[in-house]
Amino acid sequence: MAQYGQWDGYPEGQGVDILSFLRNADIEKFKNKVLLTTWLTEEERQKRWDDLGVDTSSGWVNAEDSTRHKKLYPEVSRDCGSDILELIYNADGLKLDNSINFAGNSLFCEWAYVIDLDKNTFEVYKGFNKNLLPETERFYGFEQDEDAPEYYPVKLLKTFPLDNLPTEEKFLAEFKENDE
Repeated sequence: MAQYGQWDGYPEGQGVDILSFLRNADIEKFKNKVLLTTWLTEEERQKRWDDLGVDTSSGWVNAEDSTRHKKLYPEVSRDCGSDILELIYNADGLKLDNSINFAGNSLFCEWAYVIDLDKNTFEVYKGFNKNLLPETERFYGFEQDEDAPEYYPVKLLKTFPLDNLPTEEKFLAEFKENDE
């Protein structure tokens, strides 16, 4: 699953929120809940707007209609961010948008986080990457944004085992830039 989040993607924001969720969650329960999620089809996505009486043919939705949609379907809102983890954890199946391709646009995808439940890891990726990724990288081969061809997909910075997660302080220390 891949959740796009509009706000606070840096480690001090969404990174710490994800770390906190992982430190407090029953990971086995979370794995089972993730298995219940499915992807929204384009038809299902459109039906949700149609059911609200919203014409989306122009590609734009006004703020009032957007707010009504977000109240009914917070799991697909750009404002949801890391809150998606709690929504999944407390639901018995959600229909989600797949935003995985955004990782290929490191000009705008400044940070990305991967919870790999198969490898039992929490991975942190950084955007603004102007170097070709090696084939060993998760996002190697992802399509770059044609409007920013000098930027490659997000690059792995750090991997943490889910059964040995750092404290918030140690987590943030991993991403402190050297100011000297």
